[in-house]
Amino acid sequence: MNGNGFIKVSDLTLNYDTIWQDAKEILKDKIPDSSFLPWISPIEVVKENEEHFKKDYFILKSDQSFGVSYLNQKHFNEIQNAINTAAGTNIPVNIIFVPSNVKKAPKKKEKPSEHIVLMKEQIDNLKQMHSFCALNLKYTFENFVVGENSLVAYNAAKQVSEAPGQKFNPLFISGSVGIGKTHLMQAIGHNILKNFPDLKVKYAKAEEFTNQLTESLLDKGQDAFQKMKKFRDKYRNVDVLLLDDIQFADGKKRTQEEIFHTFDALFHAGKQIVFASDRPISSFKDIPDRLKSRYEWGLTVDLLVPDFETRVEIIKKHAVRSNFEISDDVAEFLAKTYDNNIRELEGAYNKVSAYASIKELELTVESAKEILGLKDGAKKITPEIIIEKCAEYFNVSKKDILSTARAKEVKNARQAAIYLTREILDLSFPTIGEVFNKNHTTILYSYEKLKKELLTDKTLKSTIETLEGMIR
Repeated sequence: MNGNGFIKVSDLTLNYDTIWQDAKEILKDKIPDSSFLPWISPIEVVKENEEHFKKDYFILKSDQSFGVSYLNQKHFNEIQNAINTAAGTNIPVNIIFVPSNVKKAPKKKEKPSEHIVLMKEQIDNLKQMHSFCALNLKYTFENFVVGENSLVAYNAAKQVSEAPGQKFNPLFISGSVGIGKTHLMQAIGHNILKNFPDLKVKYAKAEEFTNQLTESLLDKGQDAFQKMKKFRDKYRNVDVLLLDDIQFADGKKRTQEEIFHTFDALFHAGKQIVFASDRPISSFKDIPDRLKSRYEWGLTVDLLVPDFETRVEIIKKHAVRSNFEISDDVAEFLAKTYDNNIRELEGAYNKVSAYASIKELELTVESAKEILGLKDGAKKITPEIIIEKCAEYFNVSKKDILSTARAKEVKNARQAAIYLTREILDLSFPTIGEVFNKNHTTILYSYEKLKKELLTDKTLKSTIETLEGMIR
């Protein structure tokens, strides 16, 4: 025993692996799965015949450098205590990074010339993204600001993108609306296309999946079989499937059945699957057990609301990308004002920076307040507030507005909410589409339809004016 009350590892009578396995059983109950599964479960013990063995320490090794850093910072005491309990005595513990010599992953394409290949990759990737993948060029890992709220999710996504189909399959990203799920999911797609240009990546929202499935099922003619086969091939003949807004499928039995069989086809072929949802799996109310178990097979990571420092960093990163100078005061004002939704924060930045640039004004906190309609204590308006007021006016629920319900009052409330979100907040149609879980073309059609009706329908015009008064 040394002076700190620890015994030497070389004096242990128990098997090292036995101690670590017992310690992991203890840690399972103390550490969330989002940390335990990716970082603790794969860790191994360094034994006497190995290079990094030290007789005075119980050495744990990992080939994930981030994991070692994360565990040493966040969970070292819990690991130390668990090992002490498992061994029945105090043992000094070290957690170290040992690079792996073997990485099982699809073979990366050789790059004979960085400049030439980058140009070719950009062209090839753009073709894939627009014709099949449906990826947004701005949603990359380089553009994602990592904070405490997203650290585990970000690193899990990076690992998936560097070795698709090898670990964390499926990866399930969960988090509330507007905090970066779609960004992170599409970043996986971009990175895979960059590292493995021969792989086929498909990104889609669950609503799009459902609509295409419904269209295929409605065809009862001679080509019905071929149409369904074409639909299934689109989602099953891929190497990576990124299925967003999976909560949309909750309660839709035919969609869930198709997702289940698509999952099995891809998973058993060693293909990578990534799901994203604005609700945790546990909140799904009408889901078959067999599909729920598939969602939970791999790793579930949570995206939380970013803290103040992360929100400031998001603003500053946007400013750098758009070549716009923004003061710390204005960045901090925006971060304080838009504190629970990255999408709203980015929208506010886009609005104030565009206005200041067009008018050639110096952007100050006061001018930002005026541009955003927040001067003199005015209340902050968000898409959620607009949806809430429209739901209240038409006597429907917010959930109905965000669903696919076709009842007349629900349709009217939804159309009014879409129109007012565009008019009051000046958000882009794709951004509004993300809020309402709709394709941006559907949002554009709804907006233009109501805008046209306002020219001749006085009752509708009065309704919109009343709603605007309630919101502002």
